[in-house]
Order: sequence, then C-alpha cells, then structure tokens
Amino acid sequence: MKIYFLLLFVLGLFFTSCSTLQKNASIAQPSTEQIQKVQLDDIQKRKFDYFFYEANREKMKGDLQKSAMYLSECLKIDPTSSASMYELANILVASKEVVKAQGLLERAINIEPGNIWYRLMLAELYQQNKLGVKAIQIYEQIVADYPSNDEYLYGLAQLYQRNGKPNEALSTYNKLEKRLGLNEIIVLEKEKILLNIGKNKSALQELNKLTQKYPDEARYYGYIADYYLYLKDIPKAKEFYNVVLEKDPNNVLAYFSLGNLALQEKDTASFENYYIKALGNKTTPFDVKFQRIIPFLVDDKGIKNNKNFLEKFFAELINVHEFESIAYVYQGNFYRAIQETDKAIESYSRALSIEDKNELIWQDYLLLLIDKNDFKKLYGNAQIALSHFPENAFFYLLAGSSAGQLEEYDIALELLEKGLANVGENRALEAQLFANIGDVAYSAKMPDKAFKAYDKSLKIDELNIVVLNNYSYYLTLENKNLDKAERMSSKCVEMEPGNSTYLDTYAWVLFKRGRFFEAKYIIERAIDNGGDESEVIVEHYGDILAKNGDMDKAVQQWKKSLEMGNSSEVLKKKIETREYIEE
Repeated sequence: MKIYFLLLFVLGLFFTSCSTLQKNASIAQPSTEQIQKVQLDDIQKRKFDYFFYEANREKMKGDLQKSAMYLSECLKIDPTSSASMYELANILVASKEVVKAQGLLERAINIEPGNIWYRLMLAELYQQNKLGVKAIQIYEQIVADYPSNDEYLYGLAQLYQRNGKPNEALSTYNKLEKRLGLNEIIVLEKEKILLNIGKNKSALQELNKLTQKYPDEARYYGYIADYYLYLKDIPKAKEFYNVVLEKDPNNVLAYFSLGNLALQEKDTASFENYYIKALGNKTTPFDVKFQRIIPFLVDDKGIKNNKNFLEKFFAELINVHEFESIAYVYQGNFYRAIQETDKAIESYSRALSIEDKNELIWQDYLLLLIDKNDFKKLYGNAQIALSHFPENAFFYLLAGSSAGQLEEYDIALELLEKGLANVGENRALEAQLFANIGDVAYSAKMPDKAFKAYDKSLKIDELNIVVLNNYSYYLTLENKNLDKAERMSSKCVEMEPGNSTYLDTYAWVLFKRGRFFEAKYIIERAIDNGGDESEVIVEHYGDILAKNGDMDKAVQQWKKSLEMGNSSEVLKKKIETREYIEE
C-alpha cells in the first residue's frame, strides 16, 4: 500500500507540472501532431542523465518506488522525454495501473511516433483496457510499416482472433502460411477459429493437411482425435487415439485420453489399464503424469470413492519415479485422506529420506505423528527437523509439547521458550506456545508459572477454548480464583454446548463453589453427551451425586469408574467408606 500511494503521489506531481502535456490528457488514439522536443542546456542534460541513470539502477534493484521518483524528476526537467514516460508506464503496468500507463504511452507516441516499442506496448495496453479496435489499428499500421515482419503479422492475427474478427484472423493466418509454408501452430489456430464459427469440415481439412504431409507423426492424429472428442463423436475419437498408439506405442497422452473415455463409459478395467500403461512410461516426466491424477484427489469423498485405482496409480508412479520425493508426499496425503495413518507416515518418511531439507514435508510428517499420539517418535523427529531449521517456532512447539507428554518437563519448557524467541509476528503460534507452556508448567507442579502463561495466551486469543477449559479446571484443583474459573468455563460451554469435557469442567467448578444442584444438572448433560465413556467424568458424577445426598447412586458411579480402569486410591476409599473424600 505504501508503494502504491507514493507512486500515485509521484504521478500527481508529473501530471500537474507538465502543462505542455495536459492538453493531450484524454485516453484516445495518439495524435498525429508531433510535439516539439524541449532543448536542454548542459546543466539540465547532466541532471537529467543522472536521474535517468538512477531510475534504471533502482529498477534493476527491484525498487520501483524509487525508480518512479527519479523518473518524475526527469520529467520535471524535460516534460517531453518519451523515454521517461515509457519507463514510468512500465512501472505503472507492474502496479496494475494500466489505464494511467496507457495515457503516458499515448503522450510518448505523440512525441516519438515512429518508436516501435512504444506502439507495441500501447497496443497491448489497449487490449487490456478493452479497446481492442484501437489495438488492431495500431498493429495494422505496424504491419503496413514493416510488411516483411512475420512476428507482427502473427500478432495482428491474434488480435483479430481475440476481438471477435474470425474472417480477418483467418485471412491473416493464410497470408502467414503462404510465407512460412505449412505450420503446426497456424493450422491449430485456424482449426480453433473454424470450430468456433461452426465450419467443422473446414477445421478437419486443416488438420488433415498435417497428417498428409507428415503421415508418421503420431501427435497430428491426436489432434484429429481431439477434434472428434470436441464434437462428441466418441467412436471416431477412440479410432484416432488408437492410430496415435499404432504410430507411437509410448504416447502417454493417448493412453490417458482413452482412459478418460473408458471412465466415462464406466469401463473401470479399461480405464485402469490405460492409466497404468501411461504412468509406467519411463520417458514421460513425473509432472505430466501427476497432472492426470490430480482430478481424482480434489476432495476426500472423491479419494475414498477412487481408493482402489488410486492406490495402484501411486504404486506405479513410485515404481517409475522412486527418487521423486513429491510422489511420496502425495501418496502420503492420499493415505491420510483415507485414514490409513501408518501408511501415510511411511510415505512421508520415504519422502524425507530423499529430501530431508524440505520444511513443509517435515511439518506434515510431524503432524501425522501427532495423529498417532506417538510422542516419543514425534519428539525425536522434531529434534531432527530443528537441526535443519533451528529458527522454526512451530517445530519448537511440537518438540516441546511432545517432551511434555514424555514428562521431560524441564526440556519441554526450554524448547517452548526457544519457540517464543523465534515466533516473530505469528501471533496465533505465539498464543499456542504460551498455552503449551501453561500445560507443561502445571504438570511440572508450577501452577503460578502455568497461570501466567495462560493469561498471556488469552491476551492474544481470548477465545481459545482449550486454554479456557484447562485454565478453569486447574484453578478448581488449586481452589483459586473460582469466579474467574466459572467465567471461563461457562464461556466454553456457550461455545460448544455439547462437549462433555467442557460440561464436566463447568460442573466441577460449580461443585467446588458448593452449588451442588446446578453441578448435578450440568454433569448429567455431560453424561448424556458421551461423558459416560470417561472414567474421570463418571467419578465426578459420583462425587456430585454424593454431595446431593444420593449416596447409593454415587457409589454405583464410583464403582463404574473403577471398572473402567480408574486406579485412584481415593476412589477406592470413597467406595469403601461410602462418602466423598476430597483429594
């Protein structure tokens, strides 16, 4: 935004200071009246040359803002400097100010009407600004001035084509063909035009010219196959794709095309066969092949529906391109989408064995390890990632969090603090680092440090539901600031009213505040929302029932929690004594 604003400011100076040019300010066809050049004295010329040199030097450095400033100074000295206008117009185009660039070029041409570069650029700007007729007029004049230049004639044909003048375009392409002889590009352009205007037979005749002159060139029969496919004549399209394969048995595009036609006809076996043959071709680049698989990977539903053949396709791709790391990455993404995490991890591991200094591959690989809750492996690999990328705050987050899960609390806190030192302007990541410091610090029996970290996290992201829940629960365990705990916990329930964990925390806060009846209502909502599968929530339910005077049901819930695997000694004493015991 800063560059854009300053550029407009510079142009404002130019347009207000150049009274000589203001009379030509309308966006119209350049005037035929040539403006007389300003004559500079020696001092002015030296100053002009200095500013022009500096403008080009800054442009080479990539600083368009400074370049524009120097060009503005040039135009103050010489308001008729067409070269300065041309250079400034280029900067405007880079800033997507094509209308203003057009105005400058029109003025430059009024000053130097014979300059071919100004004219070519203005024609392109006219086309961009939807003034195709003016663009054509310029090119027609250029072709008249340079009748032997085939490039300009081709440009004119393209402009006719882009501006809905098919007959003029065909006529111009025919002129080019007479000069150059039979030319594949020209034939294909003519075919496109003829199809667009409904002259299908003429379009086919153009393609037949190629096969008649070059009968052994397989791709020319492919053009005819594509022609019939465009006309929805599937049998003819198949016929000519097979001609391509007769001429060139390794033509992967023909195999892919036949495969797509087989898929349309629900012939899955033929579809797979054609694609496997194409993917198994060792001379075709990986990218060309993979582009054909991408449509089957656009969404998780499509991936699941196409699971069987996609698995075969990736296997064939990797068989041929075993050292292409991206093949393993996409295979990993495929397995992740169908929830085969172990296979996804293996694919990413193989990708890293080929390209271990790719930050994005490391990131996705480590996230997969989180899905598996394999914290030991996550910690070890996050350390390796950090050895390659020692300033990546996200990797510090993963390493520190996994170390915390392994109860290596000092190491975890050290890693998370290093993450904060490298987090830069990423506020979301900073909030998460503080949140994890809070979790680890509380586990390490450092509640004050934990609560300070949670406060810092919530200052950045006040609606982080996990932090709100954990913070409020830990406050109840410490029996501190229960008002704050209730506010945070109720916010969690408000955001996710069906989450049994958040309902349990809220019920426990109410329980700690002596509001046993309200706590019973909330904990029963937690049980109804899946909390009966959590030994902790079931135990809390028993505690709350006990405080509400229903000891028989309380003991029933405590026993259920014990059967679910809760090995707490306090729980056993509660069952034995038939009374609530605070831990």
